[in-house]
Amino acid sequence: MSNFEYKTICAPRKALKIKGVKGTDNRYAQTLTNVINQQSADGWEYFRAESLPVDEKTGMMAKIAEKYLSLLIFRRERIETYEEPAFSPTKTEEPADPMMQTPVVEDDVSEEAATLGPATR
Repeated sequence: MSNFEYKTICAPRKALKIKGVKGTDNRYAQTLTNVINQQSADGWEYFRAESLPVDEKTGMMAKIAEKYLSLLIFRRERIETYEEPAFSPTKTEEPADPMMQTPVVEDDVSEEAATLGPATR
């Protein structure tokens, strides 16, 4: 699963005067293209455009009016990625419980016991 970070900027409201581009609609399209290209040069990918309502106080009486803002949303993958830590089992020795008695096992087997064989009746 990849994680993204997002950035929003207000879409330009006015078309810039661009040499060689005629007509308001073409100038506005070129203005948007320039904004998107500027953001992509910084590593941001154009994701979508949204028009969202905003309450704005206007006038002397601070009357609230609803206004819509056009936003351009950009995203890019997070630089720091989370990696699962590698599983490395470590044997931790627990302290012995003084109340528990463990039987003492001797590793030495006497020669006599080894040569006798199984018990029979």
